[in-house]
Amino acid sequence: MRAIILFFLLSQFHYSFAQSDTLANTQELSPRGGLPNFFAKVQKGKPVKIAYLGGSITRADQGWREQSFQWLKTEFPQAQFSEIMAAIGGTGSDFGAYRLQTHVLQHQPDLVFVEFAVNDNGKSAPEVKAAMEGIVRQIWRKNRRSDICFVYTFSRPQLEFYQRGKFPVSASAMEAVADHYQIPSIAMAQPAVQLITEGKMLLQAKVSENPGQMIFSEDGVHPLVETGHKVYAEAVQRQFKVLQSMGKPGAHALKIAILPQNLEKARMLSLDQVKKTAGWRLTDSVVLRKPFADLMPPVYATADTAQFLSVRFKGSSLGLLDVMGPSSGQIVVWIDEDAPRYLNRFDEYCTYYRMSYSLINGLSEGKHRAIIKVSPNELDKAAILQKRNNKINNPLLYAGRAFYVGAFLVKK
Repeated sequence: MRAIILFFLLSQFHYSFAQSDTLANTQELSPRGGLPNFFAKVQKGKPVKIAYLGGSITRADQGWREQSFQWLKTEFPQAQFSEIMAAIGGTGSDFGAYRLQTHVLQHQPDLVFVEFAVNDNGKSAPEVKAAMEGIVRQIWRKNRRSDICFVYTFSRPQLEFYQRGKFPVSASAMEAVADHYQIPSIAMAQPAVQLITEGKMLLQAKVSENPGQMIFSEDGVHPLVETGHKVYAEAVQRQFKVLQSMGKPGAHALKIAILPQNLEKARMLSLDQVKKTAGWRLTDSVVLRKPFADLMPPVYATADTAQFLSVRFKGSSLGLLDVMGPSSGQIVVWIDEDAPRYLNRFDEYCTYYRMSYSLINGLSEGKHRAIIKVSPNELDKAAILQKRNNKINNPLLYAGRAFYVGAFLVKK
């Protein structure tokens, strides 16, 4: 009998959880409160700043971002549009929340596009909600008249959800936030999925091997400019014509938070604001002429295991923003009295230098102190690179175990 009762309770718990995080039904446009403040400024011919916060799909040259931005300039020639480009490849909504103040809000946007549905794939619904809600609340704490639009892209693993008429977990979690705050959302993925399902476009194939075929992407993630990105941009254009007549201008209501521990207080803390020993040196060698250079804070570097950084912070997580590449190594992090945590800053993709971020979650709420040093451990870089069949052809390039850090990710 006790076993039956336990089973019943567990079943009810599972049912409640499933109900609270069910997959949302797809539709190309959910207008909700619209974009009335944005369109009011557009119609009056005022200067209008549009921010694009997202990953590599939004970053892409000549992609949906540039195509839709050019369309807006053509469609509304009376307005004076300017762009805030805040998209970084391989990053999700969590990092988006931490960098929002620095990369977006200091530029005072009138409209913020938020695109993280693909890069948030694999994260839990609560994680996505906490980050997306933090983004919304930060924007409206700064300016209640800034409008926000969520846009949903897709990748190969998410195709089956759309074909069943359901948003994947990441977009479903975003829809919950959009519903709560009455933020419009555009499922740019939906018309692309429809073309694929109808056999009019291939999801993934080599253009060179399929002449005359309409191909969405060559890797199942990043759309081709002439096809996938064009479909995405046309969805934005189509739905902006609908949104143009919806809603009334005014201050947005900052409702009670869905999740109390959302990322509203997430910030980037530059190295100028933390304690560091004398051996850290400013460097631009791993940033110069890189595509992320305009969004990276000043980078400090050391390979000396005696040097350290010390930071005090609040909350249940600590992150860092750094550059990973051939000469990077491993770091060790001490938080309060916890055992040391070893983080590899070299992986199988480190044949070049790229911006990266790492988060340590699950800490107790409250105040903490962290100390970070370069680890004395030597990584087997050849073995790590072999995971992607890469080889070390220039040993000098991969020598060393440096740590190139630009900022800490903390809650203030």
